[in-house]
Amino acid sequence: MYQSIYFGKYKSFSKDENALEGLKNVNVIIGKNNSGKSSVLDVIGFAYDAEQYNKQIMIEVDVPINNQIMQKIDAHDSPVPDGYSWDEWQDHWHKEYEGKQLRLMLNLDREKRWSPSCSKKQLDADLDQDLDNKYMGPILQKIEKVAIPDNVAFRFRRLSAERDIIPEHESESGEMDENGNGASSFIRGIINYSDYDENVIEKTLLNALNEIMSPEANFENIRVQQKIYNNTEMKWEVFLKEKDCDRFALSQSGSGLKTIILLLLNLLVIPRIKDFKDETITYGFEELENNLHPAIQRKVFDYIYKHATENNLCIFLTTHSHIAIDSFFGKDKATIYHVVKNNNISTIKKIDNYNDKVEILNDLNVKASDLLQSNGIIWVEGPSDRIYIKQWLEVFCDCKFEEGLHYQFMYYGGRLLSHFTTEETDGLINILTTNRNAAIVMDSDKRKEEDSINETKSRIIEEFKKTNMFAWITEGKEIENYVSSDAIRAQFDNAPKKQCGKYELFPDYIEKCRPNFGSEKVSFANSVKDHITAENSKKVLDLEKQIKTLYTQIENWNK
Repeated sequence: MYQSIYFGKYKSFSKDENALEGLKNVNVIIGKNNSGKSSVLDVIGFAYDAEQYNKQIMIEVDVPINNQIMQKIDAHDSPVPDGYSWDEWQDHWHKEYEGKQLRLMLNLDREKRWSPSCSKKQLDADLDQDLDNKYMGPILQKIEKVAIPDNVAFRFRRLSAERDIIPEHESESGEMDENGNGASSFIRGIINYSDYDENVIEKTLLNALNEIMSPEANFENIRVQQKIYNNTEMKWEVFLKEKDCDRFALSQSGSGLKTIILLLLNLLVIPRIKDFKDETITYGFEELENNLHPAIQRKVFDYIYKHATENNLCIFLTTHSHIAIDSFFGKDKATIYHVVKNNNISTIKKIDNYNDKVEILNDLNVKASDLLQSNGIIWVEGPSDRIYIKQWLEVFCDCKFEEGLHYQFMYYGGRLLSHFTTEETDGLINILTTNRNAAIVMDSDKRKEEDSINETKSRIIEEFKKTNMFAWITEGKEIENYVSSDAIRAQFDNAPKKQCGKYELFPDYIEKCRPNFGSEKVSFANSVKDHITAENSKKVLDLEKQIKTLYTQIENWNK
C-alpha cells in the first residue's frame, strides 16, 4: 500500500528523517548484526498496524493517488477558482494529482483507527503555481480522508530471528507469536477443529514445504499428536512422515525445517483464520537464513518472491546473507536497503546500482570467492557471440533467466583459449576457479567436412565432458554461420537470399551489404538480432538443439 515510509529518531536512528523509499512486494533490509535492522522492522510494524503504533515516533508515508481514490472524492463544497466551471475545475485537479504520491503523517483517533493528515511538506509543495492553497489545499484534505480506506484493516505479522517449534501443553488462546510459541497448538487446532479446513495444513502447507525442500526431502503427511515427557507430562507435538521413512517428531529435526514451517504458517494459514481473514497483512521476517543450507535459502527466497508478487503482498526481510542479495537484486518487484551503523548512529539507504551492491558485500565481509559470482558462466570468444546467444535463448526457450543474475558471459578471446583448462594444471588458468558452473561455445573453424578440430579445442571439449559441463563446438565454421538469412535480409535489402553455407566464410558471404564486417561484428549483430526468430532459425544446422541444451544447463545452475 505505501510507496515509501519516513520516520524520525528511533533508537540508533538519530536523524530527524530516515527513509524507506520505493517499497515493493519484497523489501530486503541487509546489514551487519546490531546495525539497526530490527529497529527498522519495529517502525514498519508501527506504520502498518494501528495496534502496534508508537505515538512517540514521527512516521510519514507516501500513498499513491490512483483513479480509485480520485473517484471517491466529492469536492462540490470546495471553492472553485475564478474562470473555471465546476467540470473544468474537477478535470484540472484530477489531472494535477492523479498518478502522484500523497505524503501523510500517521495519527490515531480515539478508537485506534488511522486518522492521517497531509504532512507539512505536502502542504507546502507547490504542485500548481497558478493556484494557491486556498483552492488546492481543500482538495488535498479531501484526498487524505480516503487515501487510507476506513474499511481496510492492516495487520503486521513478524517472525523473530529467535524462533522454534516445541512440544506444548494445549493452548487456550490458539495463537502463535513471533517466536513460534503456540505453533504446535495452532497446527493442532487447524487440523482438528471443525471451524477450519484441515487441508490448509495437510495439503496446502505440505505441498509448499515439499516445493522448497525437494529433492532433499519429500513429506507425505503432518500430524500433531500427544506424547508423554518425563514419564508424567503430556504434550502436543508435531510429527512429519517422510516418503519411505518412519515418521519423526519435529523437535528432533533441525532449526531450518522449523523456520520454513513457521514461514509457511504465516503466509498460507494465518490469512485464513477468522481473526485475519478480512485484513491486509504485511510481514516482517528476521534472518530466515539462520541454519538453512545456501541451496535451501535460494528456494525460500524464490518462494517468498513468487508468493508475494502473485498475491500482491508486502513482505520485509532482514538478513545478513549475501544469497539474499543475489536472489533479489535486479528483480522488478523487490527492493534492497542497506543499514549501516557508524559511531552508534544507524542510517539506511536504498540500493540502486551494482556499486551499492558491492558496498554491501564489503560491509558483510563477503569475499568474491564466497559468491562464485553468477550461478553459471557461458564462455564465448567475443561480444557478438553473446548477442546472438541471448537472442536465440529468448526465441527458442522464452528465457526466464537474467544475465548477470542467473548466468554471465565471459570472453576467452580466440587464441587465449589455449591458456585455459578445467583441471588442476600448472601453467594454465582453471576456468572453475571463476565459477564451478560453466559452459563454453567455440567456433569449429572448419573449412570442409573432413577438417579436424584443433588440439586446444579438442582438449577443452574432453575436459568439459569429464566434469559433465556443456561444450558446444559450432557445426559450421563459426557462430555467424548460424545467423538466419531471413534475419539478415530483414535488415539489409541487398543481403544474400540463400543461407550462409556450412563452411562458408561469413565475411565473404556478407560482403555486399557489410563490406567492413570484420571490424563491425558487434554492430552487425545488434542490427540483425531483433529479426532473429525461432521460425527463421530452427532449421539452421544444429542451432535449436544446442541452444536448448544450453538452456537446460542454465536451468540446472539455478535449481
